[in-house]
Amino acid sequence: MFGLPTATVVVIFGIPTIWVIYTFVFVFLSRHWSAEDIDDAGTTSASKRGFGDAGNEGDFGAEAGERA
Repeated sequence: MFGLPTATVVVIFGIPTIWVIYTFVFVFLSRHWSAEDIDDAGTTSASKRGFGDAGNEGDFGAEAGERA
């Protein structure tokens, strides 16, 4: 195509095509994620955000003395 080697055409058009397909699959699979992140009280819990146990993120700043 356009006098370019086949490998170049595959790289120029193949990688963006794969990326677009990947994006559409990700959007399709993640379309209901917001509903899964809300607990019964209607708020997002820290453990579902990936912080482990809620309230145990570390002893930093002014809160460190209060927890002891």
